[in-house]
Amino acid sequence: MEHAHYFKRNTVYKSDGDDISVIDVQENNAVTALDPWMATVVLLADGQHTIDQLIQHMTRQYPNEAPDNLVETIESVMSRLVDSGVIELTSRPTLLPYYLRIPLDEQDPKKATELMVSDGFI
Repeated sequence: MEHAHYFKRNTVYKSDGDDISVIDVQENNAVTALDPWMATVVLLADGQHTIDQLIQHMTRQYPNEAPDNLVETIESVMSRLVDSGVIELTSRPTLLPYYLRIPLDEQDPKKATELMVSDGFI
């Protein structure tokens, strides 16, 4: 996995306290709850940061010493999210559209829907 790549959300997400879910707006708004690792990556997948920056950020979360398998864990989570289409890796930073940038529960539904339609997202 190329750590210089940027990672961005490709799906709408919902935040309910510490619980993060992705919403498949193309499949009857199916909601899939994420485990904490996947939720962390999805929340940070703003298109402006690289995988290397994510690794550095996560390493700083362990004040004494990060686990030996931290990089492998991040790569595994990334791979699963890419394979499922939840995130995408890019060689350049990307500005996310309104409906992917903020949680569903904070969006103006009319604005989000209009932008999704005009962008061909739905």
